[in-house]
Amino acid sequence: MRRQISKEQRYQIDALLKVKTRVSEIARIIGVHRSSVYREIERNSKQTYKDTRYDPDFANHLTQMRHKMKAKNHKFTDCVIRRIHWLIKRLWSPEQIYKTCLARKVTMVSIESIYLYLYDLKRKGLDLCKYLRRHHRKRRKRGLNNQPRQLIKNRVSIDKRPAGANNASRIGHMEVDLMKCKNGYLLTLTDRKTTYNIIRKLKDKSSQSVKQAFQTLGQYQMIIKTITSDNGLEFTAHQQCAKLLNVKWYFADPYSPQQRGCNENQNGLIRQYANRNTDLNLTSEEQILAWQKQLNYRPRKKLNFKKPIECFKSKSVAFIT
Repeated sequence: MRRQISKEQRYQIDALLKVKTRVSEIARIIGVHRSSVYREIERNSKQTYKDTRYDPDFANHLTQMRHKMKAKNHKFTDCVIRRIHWLIKRLWSPEQIYKTCLARKVTMVSIESIYLYLYDLKRKGLDLCKYLRRHHRKRRKRGLNNQPRQLIKNRVSIDKRPAGANNASRIGHMEVDLMKCKNGYLLTLTDRKTTYNIIRKLKDKSSQSVKQAFQTLGQYQMIIKTITSDNGLEFTAHQQCAKLLNVKWYFADPYSPQQRGCNENQNGLIRQYANRNTDLNLTSEEQILAWQKQLNYRPRKKLNFKKPIECFKSKSVAFIT
């Protein structure tokens, strides 16, 4: 369990720093990890226009001020638990529960705490997760990867994307991603302005499979202007794919799915038809096109409840609806 550095340990740090003891040796003496000592010195040093100096009394003062100002976590009282059960069964999402309680100044735990509580209940035999529209993925510890990181050649940053794509003011600026299913993947493209979706089935996530899927998109060539993807190695053939449609291809920053938020949101809707256990070997191309059609004919709040197909079709003449 992680422990805070005590007041006595801060005086030890100050004394050892004055005799120029190495940080790793300080950590060994006071019995904490060296990263804790580095963080303590960095966060709690007294900074003036002349120099930076660690002062244990000043460090204690800063720590106490942070503790007073930080948000306090609410606990799972019987009242909170009853409120969660009642609202979840009425198909409220954890976010709706938390935000509404916050607005009404009613005690409630965080969104993540609600999710964790529901998953813990499911393990104990009471399944309230069936009332959730979406589930979090199972948490798992990230393993160390000994393989050298492969880089995508000739990638163009999202920072160079045109203004029409950034503010979604024009039709044809698409976001792309892959969704994992059983025995295959789904390639999904979403128009940023109209939320129009294109879905294609892939046998695997290789760049060759992605390229073959793009070869079937010729009917959209006059519409699509740019494509934005993440940095997955499945998009290493981006130059060939872009050439097939005569478009510009841009890459979002690493670990920034919010830069492709439109596509990420639509993938959540597609999961209503194809979850991770959907066997794509048993799913025909016609069925996937039927999913695509249902999504594109669904009214959207973003479009003032118009249908994506209506907005997108105004710029196109011959494509699969």
